[in-house]
Order: sequence, then structure tokens, then C-alpha cells
Amino acid sequence: MTTRSQQTSTLMLKSAGRPPWYAPDGKNLPAYIVGIAGGSASGKTSVARRIVESMNVPWVVILSMDSFYRRLTPEESKRAFENNHDFDHPLSYDFESALRALSDLKQGKAVRIPQYDFSTHSPSSQSQYIYGASVIIFEGIFALYDPAILQMVDVKIFVDTDSDICLARRIKRDVAERGRDPLGVLQQYDRFVKPAYDGFVRPTMSNADVIIPRGLDNQVAIDLMIQHIKRQLDEYNATIMRPVLVGQYDGSSAQDGLAHTLTTLPQTSQVRAMQTILCDRTTPRDDFIFYSDRLSRLVIEHGLSLLPLTKKTVQTPTGLSYEGYGMEGEVTGVTVLRAGGVMEKALRS
Repeated sequence: MTTRSQQTSTLMLKSAGRPPWYAPDGKNLPAYIVGIAGGSASGKTSVARRIVESMNVPWVVILSMDSFYRRLTPEESKRAFENNHDFDHPLSYDFESALRALSDLKQGKAVRIPQYDFSTHSPSSQSQYIYGASVIIFEGIFALYDPAILQMVDVKIFVDTDSDICLARRIKRDVAERGRDPLGVLQQYDRFVKPAYDGFVRPTMSNADVIIPRGLDNQVAIDLMIQHIKRQLDEYNATIMRPVLVGQYDGSSAQDGLAHTLTTLPQTSQVRAMQTILCDRTTPRDDFIFYSDRLSRLVIEHGLSLLPLTKKTVQTPTGLSYEGYGMEGEVTGVTVLRAGGVMEKALRS
């Protein structure tokens, strides 16, 4: 999600987020965070989009530093309209708000991300509501600047693009999307953008795990970066998420110690096949979600068949009577966190 998404692409936010996943101890399973930094107009957002497109992972949120510009004072606002305010200095950003948003998203909490209006140099009245993600891509010139944010980021990327190319892109972008005049853009670049890059942004390159020269044009480096992230995600799922979700279940003793009032789903070959897929640590996340929902529907349907029924006679469209059964009362579902949320969709259907 960025302030420029409406003009550039629809693939800036894969979804509004995902429901939180919890471990048995009640703690949330954390999201995976990718930090992408670089100079202004270096191609950070384009690299982020390319990573999202190539990874094909659900529940990915792209979060931009542009959303966390500090509110200007009246005097600063006046200077901004005169192209005399330094928007590329660390003091122009609200790092505490960015840290809170990332921390909440990493824990699966709902957040409202502010939107910044570059034409008025002030926060927009609109905000973006998201409630969690599996992968968070945090991009901006200072994405690798704040020490507290750095501790939260799992993989750090710096996009290193030639300054002349960055300047040409910035002029094109600011004139077309932000209503600036070319001369004002050049003056602002010479007075604020370039010094800020040399003094504050470029030094954060030392915090990066991977440096991508030439930005989006370096397809080889981006492909290697994507493969690296995929490997880390696989290891992340294998060591943190999947063992917690699957546990140490052994189906051979499923009936031991269960109450006589408990009825289990008949263990057909189809059910065992789906359980095998869900327990397999190599199962892709999309397949895990699909078969969880499918198995939940079978459990719900089996449970509904055990409800009290009364005999009922209805008239068919042919005029004949049919002796059948009807449900008594209503069905109420109570979602138990860490388990019941998976079955809620099936019950509603």
C-alpha cells in the first residue's frame, strides 16, 4: 500500500490482510518483514511489486514510508509550498508511528495506515485499514534507518540506482502525480534531496543484507533476492509456523480417552488424504488453506447430520407428498480462537 498506488498499479495491496494465527500459548505467529530502502525514485516500490508478483504469496502488504510523514507546522507548510522544506530529512518522518504500525501488523493486529496528500503537503482525511499479513514489505528512503525498526525486519534490501536516473524519474513523477513544476523539483533536489541522500540515506546501505544495483533493471539480482526470500520463508514456516499449527498429532490413538458423547468424522481414504496434506511441512500455504476449509465443511456437514430432527411432510412440485425430516431450533456457532476461526466460513455456508 502506497500513496502512489492509484496512479501506478493495482497490485500494491494483495488483500486487506489476514486473520491472526495463534500458537497454543496464545501468542500470535509473527509476520515476515522485508525492508527495502534506497534513494528517492530509485525504484524501491517497483522492486517491491516485482517481489510480490514473483513470490505469489497470499496476504502480502506493501507499506510505504510516505504514509508516515510528520504533520507540518503552519510555518513549515508555507515553506513546503515554496519548495523550501526538506522532506528528505529524518526529522520529516514519524518513526514512532511507523514502528507501532509494523509492530501491530507483525502481531496480526488491526491498524489504520494514514495517507499523505503531496499536493497539500498534509495527511489526507482518508486512511487504509488492514488487519494483518503473512509478509510485510516496508519500503522507503529510511526503511533501514531506525534501529528499532531494523530489529523487526527479517531481510534488508538496498536499491542502489544512479543519481541521474533517480533525478529524471523524480521530475517525471512529481510533475505528473504531485502537481509540481520542473524548476521547483530541480531546486528541491539540489537543495535537499541529494544532500539528504549523501548524509542519511546512503549510509544505511551498510545495514542491508543485499544491495541491488541499477534497481528494477537488474533482473538477475532481483531474481536472486526473490529466491533468497522464498528459502527464508520456507525455513521460517518449517521452524516456527507449521510445527505449531500441525503439532505432534498421531492418528492411531485418536479415540483414546475421548468422551462417549464425542463423535469423530469417519476416517475415509479421502479424509486421511486431506489430513496428510495438512500435516505435510512442504504443503504450500494456499493448499493448506484450501484443504483446511474443505475438511472443515465435511466436519460441519457430519455434525449437522447428528442434530435432532423431526418428521416433516412437504408437497413436491408434482403435487405428490414427500415424507422427510426438518431441523429443530437454530444452530449457533461459537468461535474458539486458535481453532474455531478456521471453521467459521464453512459453518456460515
